[in-house]
Parts: sequence; C-alpha cells; structure tokens
Amino acid sequence: MLTKEKIHKLTLSGLLLAVLIICSQITIPLPIVPLTLQTFAVGLIASMLSPLYAVEVIIAYLILGAVGLPVFAGFAGGAAVFVSPTAGYLYSFVVYALITSLYLKLRGHKPMDLVVANVFGAALSLIIGSLWMVPVLDMTVKTALMTGLVPFVIPAVVKIVLVVLIAVRLEKIVQFKPVA
Repeated sequence: MLTKEKIHKLTLSGLLLAVLIICSQITIPLPIVPLTLQTFAVGLIASMLSPLYAVEVIIAYLILGAVGLPVFAGFAGGAAVFVSPTAGYLYSFVVYALITSLYLKLRGHKPMDLVVANVFGAALSLIIGSLWMVPVLDMTVKTALMTGLVPFVIPAVVKIVLVVLIAVRLEKIVQFKPVA
C-alpha cells in the first residue's frame, strides 16, 4: 500500500527527474564537452533526496536515455551515447548523487553542508568525466583535464550556489525535509 510518505517520495523523485531532463537540454555548445545544467539538476537531486532515491533517479535517467529517449544533452539518446567522449560525465552523475547525498545524510542540511557536499560531488563528476576522455579520445590526462574540467570550474561554482540557494529556499517554503 502506498503511504502518504511514499507518495511524497515518489512525487519528488519524479519531479526532480523531470528537472534533470529539462536541464539537460539547456546547453551552451563548446568543443567536445557542452556546458549544460545537468550537474545543477544532479546537485539538486542529491541535496533533496536520500542516497537511495537520488541514485534511483539518476539510474532512471540513464535508463531512459539508454532505451533511446532523447533525454541527454542536445536531445541525444541511445546506447551510442554511453561510449561517446562525454559518457564519463553521465556515469559520474551516479557518483555525484551518491557521495553528495550520503554526506548530507551524515552531516545534515545546513547551507555549509550543502556547499561542501556539492563541491565534492561536482569535483568528482568533472574529474571522472574528464578522465573518461583519455582512452576514448586518446588524450593525455593533462589535455583531458584542460578540456573537460578547467573550463567548467567557474560554472560549477555558480551551479552549486544556485543549488544551495534553491534547496534552502524550498526547505523554508514547504517545510521540506530531505526524503529519507
């Protein structure tokens, strides 16, 4: 039987999945790796859901894309995306969501905790995504980091600030309690 709490968790998860899909389409084309709002959405998911629910939302997103729905950046979808030069970022979203939400579960949801957790998650995401390009594009580690990490540091900081502001605001507006 679906309890009120379970319905709340599923509804919030579904809404955040929709936010991720929409944010994936907000892109600024750059060479090799586009700038998107995907990591903003992943940070929001990780900040508002328990580790289990956060990872389930990211996996649902990846499954939707794997079966061909155009949910990834640039309306991409299908199995080929998972071996593309930017696939490492998609895989890293699971790590970002898990690490960030675990940290918050252990430490709490104070603004500074949200900042620290999201900085760590975003940094891991950028590193994993960049390192994926080393074998796929036959790049050196330095070139991969200069291509896939360095240009995204300032945008990542802006996204983290937005995630924290929105998560804190939602908590005040709707007496939000992180979904356990």
